[in-house]
Amino acid sequence: MTELALRYARFTGRHPVVISVPRGGVTRISLPDSEARGHLVTALLKARGDTGEELELLGTATAGLDSRGRERLRRRVGAVSRLVGLISNLNAWENISLPAAYHGSPTLERVAEIAVEVLQRFGAEPQSFLARLPDDLDTLERKIAEFVRLLVAAPELAVFDALDDGLSRQDAARVSGFEAEYRARQPTGTLVYVDTQDSA
Repeated sequence: MTELALRYARFTGRHPVVISVPRGGVTRISLPDSEARGHLVTALLKARGDTGEELELLGTATAGLDSRGRERLRRRVGAVSRLVGLISNLNAWENISLPAAYHGSPTLERVAEIAVEVLQRFGAEPQSFLARLPDDLDTLERKIAEFVRLLVAAPELAVFDALDDGLSRQDAARVSGFEAEYRARQPTGTLVYVDTQDSA
């Protein structure tokens, strides 16, 4: 039997949703509307299903988890999503390094190494990029900053939420490289693309 990275079901709203995602691969999920997409991504990021939802995440049923267990599970999930966007009064470096500074891992030196490597790979000049506030970054640059933050956290489950939204065709081609970069750093990780049927 295939081990699942997540099993999710939602029985409220206009469209029932039932999803199973095997561990270790790449799965594309196309949901009926933005409401259903928002509920799924929120549940994954909180490691908690809302009323009318069921969620098993990385082999753990989330119902009844205590706060400590839920936080441990949340740290195993990362996303590039507007739901976890950049903090507006912190520059790109502070946004990228804040989770590591809070949790004490990885070291800030390692965060800097990852940031420089990835930013250069995606055509950005690290020093000037990292000094800028989110309002000074365009849509592509904000997604790149969010992606670097995700890589620093090294999640077992990475969620790309409507990754192409707001991007030109050329920029969408650039962010398509996120998948290979994540896979190179997390070869056994699970990657999930979430989109809606009208934009998938």
